[in-house]
Amino acid sequence: MSNFDERMNVFPPVSKSEWIAKVEADLKGASFDRLRSAAPGGPALEPLYAAQDVEGLHDPGLPGVVPYLRGASPLGTWSIRQEYDEPRPVICKEMIRQDVERGVEALWLRLGPRRGCRVLTVNELDELLAAVDLRTTSVCLDGGSDALAVASGFLAVAKRRGLGCDELSGGLGFDPIGLLAAEGCIQGGLRARSAELRDLAIWCSKNAPDLRAVNVSGEPYDGGGASIVQELAYTIATGIHYLRELTDAGMSVDAAARQIGFSYAVAGDFFTQVAKLRAARWLWAKVVLSAGGEPSSAAMHMHCRTSRFTKARIDPWVNMLRATAECTAAVLGGAHSIATLPFDCVIGSPDELARRVARNTQVVLREESHLGEVADPAGGSWFIERLTNDLARAAWTELRSIEAEGGVVHALGSGKLVDAIRDVADEREKAFCKRTAALVGVSEFPNLREGLIERPSASDQDLQALLKASLESLDLGANRDLLLALARSVKDEARTPGTLTAACVDATSHGADMYSVATVLQHGQPDFHVEPILQWRASEIWERQRERSDSQATRPAAFLANLGSIASHTARATWAQNLLAAVGVDAITNDGFDGMDALAAAWKSSAAGLAVICGSDADYDTMLEPAVAALKKAGCDLVIVAGRPGERESEVRALGAHEFIYAGADVLSAMTRVLDAMGVQG
Repeated sequence: MSNFDERMNVFPPVSKSEWIAKVEADLKGASFDRLRSAAPGGPALEPLYAAQDVEGLHDPGLPGVVPYLRGASPLGTWSIRQEYDEPRPVICKEMIRQDVERGVEALWLRLGPRRGCRVLTVNELDELLAAVDLRTTSVCLDGGSDALAVASGFLAVAKRRGLGCDELSGGLGFDPIGLLAAEGCIQGGLRARSAELRDLAIWCSKNAPDLRAVNVSGEPYDGGGASIVQELAYTIATGIHYLRELTDAGMSVDAAARQIGFSYAVAGDFFTQVAKLRAARWLWAKVVLSAGGEPSSAAMHMHCRTSRFTKARIDPWVNMLRATAECTAAVLGGAHSIATLPFDCVIGSPDELARRVARNTQVVLREESHLGEVADPAGGSWFIERLTNDLARAAWTELRSIEAEGGVVHALGSGKLVDAIRDVADEREKAFCKRTAALVGVSEFPNLREGLIERPSASDQDLQALLKASLESLDLGANRDLLLALARSVKDEARTPGTLTAACVDATSHGADMYSVATVLQHGQPDFHVEPILQWRASEIWERQRERSDSQATRPAAFLANLGSIASHTARATWAQNLLAAVGVDAITNDGFDGMDALAAAWKSSAAGLAVICGSDADYDTMLEPAVAALKKAGCDLVIVAGRPGERESEVRALGAHEFIYAGADVLSAMTRVLDAMGVQG
């Protein structure tokens, strides 16, 4: 060892086995193995990683260099891209204006005749984007089944403003497979939408090289509770499907790969999400290079959004913390652009404060934390490097299985993909029910005194009236010739690639509305249906029970039948109070009882609907059965015991105990039964 090495390494090296021995000593007889963990459907996570855990792994290369595991660019710079789906164009326009003036650099718009912001005409779209300089602002669209019609409207707006298509940047959001996974239906059929995808991609490649026609979305899988391995495998399989579609249409692998972008939701497991994004780039680079593409075409273009799955309606202020962690993970994972969902996004239309906090979360991370000035901040971490490798290899194995059985569309159509996700989602839901996976502010540390936040949203009636007014303003006959010409292009199966997109842009540029263009593009083809991935949020299973209690004129209350001294019952009493609050039940607490007469009298004076016995195991040895008997004799119909029943369960139940609640049990189901027994209506 050189003198320099000796100065820099003043401590003797410690082997992993020595570290484990130290941990086991601190565990005082408990097994080191109990510290291992694994999310449903994911690889095992070790409690301790060392240099030997990354020996022999694939060379990750350098940031900005193939295989792009360490980032598609040398530094972790990203664009602050906010997302909008407010259905009322007037309100959505004002949101965009405010955000663009105050730090948002790029936009992601869900819009069209049938989704998101309801715009039907080019005039309405132009007005919606009045505050946006399309020359300097990247815009990504999500038009669902109407993607080509919406894209043509956007291109018509650019043309109206005197911009060339080669001056635009962003994406046009064609993702029929993602739509099929999330909604179970594609209007006009998959074949027609795939033909439009090919046409638009070829047109963009020739005329708008900085616009990506295709977006592969991981959001349906994140929203369905899929594992990270599944999310990676299914998105890369979708990318492969689109790559084949485009190369079969005559595009080179390089040109086709440049037309495909990816978007991922970043959820709450911080380090795993960082590894997910790194693994995704590695996998996609492997696909493109294996298909014969150049290294420069193999860099995945990645947009990230904070996960809707993790957001709660109860105590939504905690969502700010969730979004900050998720946004940071997206930065460390190497996203090109990031959208931070407002903290009130699952309640209704976000207000100005929520949007301000959302955009400023990223501004602070970039301008004050300087995260964009660091090359691959996660690089070199033994934990993250090993986890990236394990996720990528597990996903590649799943991907090969999908491909061997016919690809991602076949997996969706057969139900195999949905069934596999449901299995993982069921495991995740069990963890939430047992509170082994904590939901802060919902199932853990809920605040019953927190006032509910309400956000006004457009009703279905309002939207129908809005659309009716837009439709009635259209002169459908004025554009008859344009739409007939478009219909002829749709039916022409021998058309030159790119001409359908050109016909759509021509129609919208000359006055045809996007609703009519979308209708013509469907050209009478039947819709394509599969079983969709059920979309849910982690907290909603607890929120449903909390809402039952919140809706009562008088909040239900529970008497904590604390046994013995404060020191002996506090642990279980605090745990039980936390659990009761999670389903909206107030806890009436006390300093504890040694005598059963005093316990029964205190319960009677409390006017509570149930009693929860809390005490230490030592106190339970002598006081549990007498306490249950005393409460039942006093007239308490519902007696809950905080603690494992063990061999005494049948005896204690015979005395009148209704439920046993303890860590590791399905406490959500237990508390649901308690609310039912109390007569709390849903």
